[in-house]
Amino acid sequence: MRNIFAFVFLLIIAASYGQEVLSPMGFNPRLYYPALKAGRIKPLTHHRHKDLIQDSVIVITTDTLTLPFIDDFTYNTIKPDYTYLGYSTNAIGPCNSYMGVRTTTDTFSQLPTFIYSYNTGTHHIDSVANAPIKFYYYPGVSGPITGSCFNQLGDSITLYPKGYKYTFDTSSGFITSQIIDTTKRDTVLNYAPVIFRQILPSGNACKWIDRNAYHNYTSAVLPPTIGVATLDGLDQYGRPYDNSSPTSWGIADYLTSKPIDLSHLATGDTTLYLSFFYQPGGFADAATEGDSLCLEFYNSYTNQWDRVWSTFGDTLYPAVSDPFRQVLVRVDTNIIPTRGYFSQAFQFRFLNYGSLAGNNDIWNIDYVRLDRNRFVNDTVISDIAFQYQFPSILKNFEQMPAWQFTGAADLADSLALPVSNLNEPQAVSNPPATTFHILARETYPLTPQLFTTTSTFNAASENYINLYPGRQYTAPALPHDSLLTIYSQATLDVNDYLAANDTISRTQVLENILAYDDGSAERAYGLQNLGLKKFAYDYRLNFPDTIVGYQIMYSYVDQDVHDLVFQFNLWTDSLKLNNVFFNDTPIWTSSNTTPYYGTDQVNGFTTYRLDSPIAVPRHFYFGWAQTDTRNLQIGYDINSTKGSSHMYIYTNGRWDTSTIGLLGSPMIRLIMKRTNLFSSGINEATVQSIKAYPNPTTGRISFELPDDQNSYKIDIYNTMGQLCHSSTVSESNKTIDIAQLPASIYLLRLTDLSTGLTYQNKIQKEE
Repeated sequence: MRNIFAFVFLLIIAASYGQEVLSPMGFNPRLYYPALKAGRIKPLTHHRHKDLIQDSVIVITTDTLTLPFIDDFTYNTIKPDYTYLGYSTNAIGPCNSYMGVRTTTDTFSQLPTFIYSYNTGTHHIDSVANAPIKFYYYPGVSGPITGSCFNQLGDSITLYPKGYKYTFDTSSGFITSQIIDTTKRDTVLNYAPVIFRQILPSGNACKWIDRNAYHNYTSAVLPPTIGVATLDGLDQYGRPYDNSSPTSWGIADYLTSKPIDLSHLATGDTTLYLSFFYQPGGFADAATEGDSLCLEFYNSYTNQWDRVWSTFGDTLYPAVSDPFRQVLVRVDTNIIPTRGYFSQAFQFRFLNYGSLAGNNDIWNIDYVRLDRNRFVNDTVISDIAFQYQFPSILKNFEQMPAWQFTGAADLADSLALPVSNLNEPQAVSNPPATTFHILARETYPLTPQLFTTTSTFNAASENYINLYPGRQYTAPALPHDSLLTIYSQATLDVNDYLAANDTISRTQVLENILAYDDGSAERAYGLQNLGLKKFAYDYRLNFPDTIVGYQIMYSYVDQDVHDLVFQFNLWTDSLKLNNVFFNDTPIWTSSNTTPYYGTDQVNGFTTYRLDSPIAVPRHFYFGWAQTDTRNLQIGYDINSTKGSSHMYIYTNGRWDTSTIGLLGSPMIRLIMKRTNLFSSGINEATVQSIKAYPNPTTGRISFELPDDQNSYKIDIYNTMGQLCHSSTVSESNKTIDIAQLPASIYLLRLTDLSTGLTYQNKIQKEE
């Protein structure tokens, strides 16, 4: 539970002018927008969403699992979305009473019925047919409800609401009396509310029967293995359970296992234990004092859930997220009533108490394991595993346009792939060494292998496999007009508990998006308080380019800001920090706009298309300006920190660098369109140029190098953008010969192999 008083105090002591704010996410855009677009939910409003389907019943049909039960969430084993029987379906049959459905006796017609009205203009009785209702029959069972109750769909019958005969007041058209139309062949049936039937995938592909928890790879800090289940204050569609008040609090998410057959175990067996890892917070909002995580077992004898373990959040909001902690709980065979757990359908579930108003009070769960022949200190797991997905191999951006990619200079200097060793007693630089393999290849437009290696490390409890794409990868051939894809994979060569967490991979797609973020929002970022406030993202490209649109990930926090008015801006002049009198007039300003939470979102981003493309130089800024005192609330990606050093804010009449302490990237993306290298529309004075002479030339060209201590890669392109020459130059050898090239105009591009900085110029080749 967040400390409301501390939050209010911070607002009171804040300066009257604008300030940056990081807040917990109000909802999950990556879940909410796809559900909204598919028509499963209605737009966010300030109401409760705790009951996902009002006045209805969800019946789940599933198989029964056997021991051992193991899930480390490398893959999403949380069940898929509900399978609907129809838009509006009803059910009758013996199962209804066990499901707690309120049944009523009513009359339905087997023939069409009508709604009648009196037309006072024509003095005729008009009629409209009643919509038919389809009823489904299900087989029933005796005793408590089990998975077999709705295990098959029975027959159906189409009926109509009861029909009436009316008398009307001919002057007003009002009904004066009505009686049931006994001329219809009526039938008496039990009526039930809408029933949704969910058939879960069988086997280990699906291990949980509810979908409240959020499977992801980004919210946890150093999880035991790749992937976690996150319990928060959001429902399965990423909506707050109750955002009618920021202090709404209670049971939020459930994570309930499929039934597990324990009927073969003998009373007195004390070796059955359930273990799991948990972490409050991670990269998102941490569970604090008053919040709790609970574990419950289903007792089939009493038909109740027994709470067997719980823990509270941290007393103080942590500056650094807590590490994962492992818990072991024994499944007691001697529980009274006897054998209450040892049935054919034992289940366990996690649930959390916390805020219902947003993505708050987070708990991450990993590596759940239920099995026999264990003991109270059985914390050892024979598993060496990756902890995160394969990262972006780019140096300055998470995504960049294919035609801006220059090769090695745009690849990361180094990447660290975290690896955990859960066999803790053995995890002290323990030989024999663990072998790993890394490979990379281009998959489009060509398919050459770019890198491969096999090496070893002695697996301590925490390890890092280091990769150096900038100098290890063979750079793909240049240039790329529209698309470049590079596939990277790392594999641990181990024979351990789970094989799935031993391999990670990524296909790096370079197309037309320029982005610092990785697409996952852990917090919300914005500016608030009085005065004119501006945010500017600093972008530095290899070449001038053209912007044709932009994308923003909006997020609700504690208040509705759908009517907050602001403008997007594009600046090309360098921002002068701490200069009150600097004229920062943008070269482009959007019309007044407000945050958009609509169905045309893609992966949580709202996309804006420009009426006319905007040409930009290699260095420019993009952001927004507002006078509204409220927080605009856009997504903030903590997993990627590439945007943090490029954030600038304007408050109290001056520009300054961002003061946000938690590094990350506001989620603003630019959509680019390839610009002809010879007609960028940009003043060439804004582009770093290199002096080449003689120009024009009949063959040999020399250069004045920016730093005579460095080496440079020289690339020459023709007017079609095709690479015609590539070589390396330095102070001792700074002349090349292009006598073999046809007479024409060429683009010369020089890349500093030490700094990655790029310079360019046009040269004319004569016969």
